[in-house]
Amino acid sequence: MKLGIIQQPKAESLHYAKSLGLDFVEFDCNPTAFWGSPMAEVAKEKEAILAASKETGVEVGAVGRWASRILDKDGNVIPEEWEEVKAAIDFGAYLGAKYYLCSVAYVKELSYYKNITAAIKVLNQIVAYAKERKMECAIVNCCMGDNYIRTPEQWRLVLDEVPGLGIKYDPSHSFVHGGQNGAYLEEGLAWGDRFKYCHIKGVIQRGDSREVNHWAMHGLMEAYPEAKAAIEAHLHEEKDDWYDNPPAGIDAINWRAFFAILYKYGYDGYLSIEPHSATWQGEKGEKGIRYTIKYMRELMILD
Repeated sequence: MKLGIIQQPKAESLHYAKSLGLDFVEFDCNPTAFWGSPMAEVAKEKEAILAASKETGVEVGAVGRWASRILDKDGNVIPEEWEEVKAAIDFGAYLGAKYYLCSVAYVKELSYYKNITAAIKVLNQIVAYAKERKMECAIVNCCMGDNYIRTPEQWRLVLDEVPGLGIKYDPSHSFVHGGQNGAYLEEGLAWGDRFKYCHIKGVIQRGDSREVNHWAMHGLMEAYPEAKAAIEAHLHEEKDDWYDNPPAGIDAINWRAFFAILYKYGYDGYLSIEPHSATWQGEKGEKGIRYTIKYMRELMILD
């Protein structure tokens, strides 16, 4: 296995990962509505990033694009987003990344059946484009940006119809639909042979998940920017006492059992740390990252 971390697509990210003793970095090239930048801007850094990778020995393991609204209201591919997806894959291929991490947003104007069939078509298109550039694809199990192909219900319908597509699995996301105890052990045992790439992110949660509703609010802000201030005010009124993403290893996930599942299926891939907490920032956040690295290295017993 290889241990890495999600970082901004900058040359200094490779040096930072090197200072932590990590093997790789992951770059997520999201749409501008989800804290990303146009790929034309991101690609300007590729020569410096490649030079830093060669200098440090830290590889670029994957590039991803969360919240890809690639289908229009009729289920057709949106040309502008397809160009951004291709640019993200090309960016990863130039840097030697092995994986492209993808998503497909649900189209509310279409039926569930038509969404699934349109997703299968565009995912085959994405996988084929990546394969030409010697990259593999894995679909994320995060609900950000209306991505919905993230549970066994959809995997059963989609994966066998898209040869070469695997799962990018993050056990913390199973708390959205599995409650306090999550569903990651059941999902891992049933689908672990389809895991191509894994995220490492801690989670604690009180009661039922509100994450889907929060992403829906973000979607409203995206669609109706004039209402952004009112929606943000409503979200800030909620007491932030129900959820957090502390460093993996001091959270609710049974990482030892999850690693047992990975070993059961012979997983020997990438483990990407995702710092993702509003409370673990600054010096505290750095200490948390270093703790997670130490904790995960001790679970990587077959290396």
